[in-house]
Amino acid sequence: MTTIFIRTLIVYVILLSAMRLMGKRQIGELEVSDLITTLILSEIASLPITDSSIPVSHAIIPIVILLTFEVVSSSLLVHFPKIKNLISTRPTILIRNGILSSTQMKKARITADELISELRQQGISNISEVQYAILEQNGKISVIQKPEYRPPSSKDMNIKANDGGLYRIVIENGYIDKHGAKESKLSDGDISNILNEEKISLRRVYLMTVNESGEAEIIVKDEK
Repeated sequence: MTTIFIRTLIVYVILLSAMRLMGKRQIGELEVSDLITTLILSEIASLPITDSSIPVSHAIIPIVILLTFEVVSSSLLVHFPKIKNLISTRPTILIRNGILSSTQMKKARITADELISELRQQGISNISEVQYAILEQNGKISVIQKPEYRPPSSKDMNIKANDGGLYRIVIENGYIDKHGAKESKLSDGDISNILNEEKISLRRVYLMTVNESGEAEIIVKDEK
């Protein structure tokens, strides 16, 4: 039992390190090559865990090789975009100026139900409202409405919008987030002052965020 635990822990750490080095793009938006790599990694990683007769090195070496290949291929795609056509799909326009392309739908193997469902999830009920619907390389559908159907912006209404900047987590579940506090340029004393003004103790705070203008938003824990 101890041996299985240790072997699992070793493989987990190696895989976690590999995924971190691969970057957010590979983790969050899997393309064809990324999906293949992920499937192979999961298969390789399971071998020494399920079969104690297989050395852990038999998983580590292939993982390192795949990681190296993934990093090198990603670098090549940046410098030589034409290679992307060989190992990846290209974006496909499904709707253009309110007109649905049945040909592109068939090529992409997407049904009308699937497309309409995606439009509904983005708050669009009619295909005629869509300027472009594009099937991206990661399988997601990007939808751009026609100008007359887009919500008016503050610029369109000649309203000056106040932008307080990015909100950062300063307190989470009763504990001060040191990284968030540092990024917000707040000391422990500054945070205490904010809480004192609101008459809230630190342990009662579920979430506190502060934007770049110093404006704080506080959510207290549910009372038992």
